[in-house]
Amino acid sequence: MRKLMMAAIGLMMVTVSVNAQYLNESGTPFEEGKFYVNASASSASLAYSKSTDFKLGLNAKAGYLFMDNLMALGVVEFSGQNNFDVLTTQIGAGARYYFENCGVFLGVLAKYAHVKANESSFSDFRPEIHAGYCFFLGQHVTLDPEVYYEHSFKDSDYSGFGLRIGIGIFF
Repeated sequence: MRKLMMAAIGLMMVTVSVNAQYLNESGTPFEEGKFYVNASASSASLAYSKSTDFKLGLNAKAGYLFMDNLMALGVVEFSGQNNFDVLTTQIGAGARYYFENCGVFLGVLAKYAHVKANESSFSDFRPEIHAGYCFFLGQHVTLDPEVYYEHSFKDSDYSGFGLRIGIGIFF
């Protein structure tokens, strides 16, 4: 019983400290003029499409909040599939909207992809929609889990959904 009570008190202290970080700030965490950088990863069990059983991806994002709660976003991504027989490089731009101060976001991206599969290669246009949550670890550092759906116009087998987990910094 004592362990359960201590765990509940610890959880309450963490919750209060996470929510209290905004009480002493004059603005919101997603206010106009802030910059954002993020590095995230998706791996074998976190992404799925018809063309692959295994996928490992690395993703880098940079953004600028040009209005309160609205961010312009750029992304660069590299992924390997099927024991790295299929290599994909993507670059794109889009926007992300943060719902007030809660940290929930919804975003869209337009990405250009270059895919090298065995001896052949092709280019593709891949729009993406994603949703996630910014969990603030400190005043400026976030843990950003997000779910996404990416659609391939070249081959529907390359369309897919997945989960990314990243570390973001607002400054």
